[in-house]
Amino acid sequence: MSYSHDGEEHEDWVLKLATRLRGNGVDVCLDRWDVTLGCNLSLFMERAASDDYRVIAVVSETYSRKCDDRSGGAGVEAQMLSSRLYERLDSNAVIPIIRNNPEAVLPAFLSGRLWEDFRDASIEESAYERLLRDIHGVPVDAVPPLGPNPFEGRTAVEASLAIRNSPDRWHSPAFQGDVEFVASQNSGNYKLGSGDSQFTLNLDWLRTQARIYRDPHDIANVAVINRPRERTELLADVSQFETSNRVVYANVGDAFVLQNRNGFWALVYIDKVYSREGPLNREHLVDFRYAIQPNRTPDLSGFTFPG
Repeated sequence: MSYSHDGEEHEDWVLKLATRLRGNGVDVCLDRWDVTLGCNLSLFMERAASDDYRVIAVVSETYSRKCDDRSGGAGVEAQMLSSRLYERLDSNAVIPIIRNNPEAVLPAFLSGRLWEDFRDASIEESAYERLLRDIHGVPVDAVPPLGPNPFEGRTAVEASLAIRNSPDRWHSPAFQGDVEFVASQNSGNYKLGSGDSQFTLNLDWLRTQARIYRDPHDIANVAVINRPRERTELLADVSQFETSNRVVYANVGDAFVLQNRNGFWALVYIDKVYSREGPLNREHLVDFRYAIQPNRTPDLSGFTFPG
């Protein structure tokens, strides 16, 4: 780990992060463990230039300044890392994480690199899981499998039907979003998230209500929260709601709670239930906003309601 010695609080935070990473299977090299009296400090820092290591750079304001000024140990490591990154512009050898750096100022050698945000304690758990997943090569947003060419071996009509009926048409892979779902299509099935964080909604339109089932293979539990806008304090632990039912109902202004079989939690807020005349038949729709908690906790207190 590459960091600057900004003070006891910052150094202890780095130690805590390194300790937690080791507990989660990451073989972390840290000066507080690996440099003892009489050791060659320069030799330790040269590990930053080795292809055997990825480097977590804890980018505080002081770290950025020292790297750019080439001062202190951070400056030495920055010089070594710069050479490594310039040799391979597509390298992911350095993982910048931002802390004690309100404006997220990166040192010049890390300019343009993607970074993880550890500035806010309220989202630190989510940031930590994303960091850990990146190191272990287990992303939450899994690359979907490559499907078949819909035009290969099909007539024009068959290809058109294959495109129109592709399940990916009813899929929102992001962690949060707004969806207008024609519930009279795809047997009421709509997917949220991807990979381990995927949820399959089996949703019915009921004139003024929506109904979901626990039946899809990736769903472990379902529940409902009545009027969550008026009870936002309860969103800090959505696991407390009744999850023993196979089917639950929600009116406009209510929200579904879902847990998938990989331990992720999601909230689906019903914004509108209505019908409209489609190009061929009347369509039944449910508009909803959803959010998936990426750190597997049932805390959805950060959910933003529409309108």
